[in-house]
Amino acid sequence: MTLHADADTRRGQVASALMAVIAERGLARTTLADVARTAGVSVGLVQRYFRSKDELLRFGIAYVYRRTEERIAAIPVEPPIRAFVVRMMEASLPLTPERHAELRVWLSFVQASFTDAGMAAIHRDATARLLQGVEEALRGAQRAGELAADVDAEAEAAALVGFVDGLCLHHAATGDGFGAPRISAALSNYVDRLFDR
Repeated sequence: MTLHADADTRRGQVASALMAVIAERGLARTTLADVARTAGVSVGLVQRYFRSKDELLRFGIAYVYRRTEERIAAIPVEPPIRAFVVRMMEASLPLTPERHAELRVWLSFVQASFTDAGMAAIHRDATARLLQGVEEALRGAQRAGELAADVDAEAEAAALVGFVDGLCLHHAATGDGFGAPRISAALSNYVDRLFDR
């Protein structure tokens, strides 16, 4: 294995440990020592790849977004596009225990972005990419005749992303009140109403 690949592997290992610690303890109570212990490495090794806790946290939120984007990229783009849009948005929903933990981490990072310009920029960039992807999918559905031509794809992409974020927030806050089956059904119903106009 090359040194570059080893560094990437180590950074991924540390990022996974960071996700686990934040999901369990919250962002404010997470330390480099906690992350190192969970990763099974020394604090010195963590500091070799991340010079500060802030740098580690910024890498962490980028890692969360990258995992979601990888799930979306793995979805085959094929008709019906309505089903593709549902699967695309499901990639952000906490439908598994692993993604529930990711949600807890994401919410911690969102709060931190209020006072951290670097983290806020990561959120803005990731959100812009998601909005563009949803808008492109909706425009594709219009070209395929699945979605009415007079639907404002840009506005509906923003509304759909906001709706999914709301489902995630309520899931995190209420648990069973917005459990995985309920939020999955809510997403499907929302997309059905959009496409059946």
